[in-house]
Amino acid sequence: MHISTLLGAVLAAGSILWQVNAQVTTECDPTKVTCPNDQGLATDSYSIDFTTTKSLPAEWQLADYTSVGLGDQGAEFTFAKRYDAPTMWTKFKFFFGRVEFVVKAAPGVGIVSSMVLLSDDLDEIDWEFLGGVTTNVQTNYFGKGYTGSYNRSTSPAVQSPQTQFHTYALDWSTAALTWSIDGVVVRTLNAADADGNGDQYPQSPMKVSLGLWDAGDPDAATQGWGGGVTPIPPPEPYTMYVKSVKIFNQNPAQQYQYTDKSGSWKSIKVINDVAFSSSSSIPATQASTLSLGSSSASSSSQASQSSEATSSLSSNSTASTAAIRLSNLQQSWEFCRYSGSIE
Repeated sequence: MHISTLLGAVLAAGSILWQVNAQVTTECDPTKVTCPNDQGLATDSYSIDFTTTKSLPAEWQLADYTSVGLGDQGAEFTFAKRYDAPTMWTKFKFFFGRVEFVVKAAPGVGIVSSMVLLSDDLDEIDWEFLGGVTTNVQTNYFGKGYTGSYNRSTSPAVQSPQTQFHTYALDWSTAALTWSIDGVVVRTLNAADADGNGDQYPQSPMKVSLGLWDAGDPDAATQGWGGGVTPIPPPEPYTMYVKSVKIFNQNPAQQYQYTDKSGSWKSIKVINDVAFSSSSSIPATQASTLSLGSSSASSSSQASQSSEATSSLSSNSTASTAAIRLSNLQQSWEFCRYSGSIE
């Protein structure tokens, strides 16, 4: 896409921008400036069963202006009206290992369901589903925010992803990255084969992000990639369900420190000798409790929620559209990246 056309799309799209940016931005890029240490996962494993969870776990963060439901099928990411883009991510990061997602993707033309691993320096590993594509899922990766020529995506087959739960896994090491569906490997990326002679291989501590957004908005430049124009208002709510997430952390740590600006995995220091604070790590004792996948209600409000079939997590739901649009324009660079992917 030519830049003049793209800038016009950015100005026209307004609230589309923040939908994309919720998952793929960074507050501090350690390849450019000195950043605080990353909060780490101090255990070698973590899991959560969203079908038994009645309130937002402390180790997950909701994106501003979004809400996520909780019900019998797990965490519910729903597009019910224009600009809905429910997103949440782990407050901690992990450093190589395995992640498993049990997911049923959202239907709907233009609707994108995604599970993303993302680092502070914009290393990224993706699973993405297009709501109008019922036979495939997309895999992708990026290194340090570079997109290459948008030729890294693959589309392995999967049976009825919008009506059936499947287990989507990522096995991530210094040597290779594999994507698998229900235990069958569908893609392998060797580190040495990544773009930039391996430099763009994802290799820094990652958070786990779950989200849904509308690539088919009437004003979006991503309609071609997203499969067409999403009806506004949608004829019915489009929902992605996440039943569970499991993480196996190869390098447990209270903190991860970038010791230089290279972004290389060899420069990451694993720190386990600091006093715990809520802003520095998920401690072993807390993580072990959370991994049980149960959330006991400790207040009368939570007890009341437990009796309902579905509860809801929300963040800043009363924010004005004007404020959202301002935030969108300030982060337009990432929209540019996604727009390019439809070329």
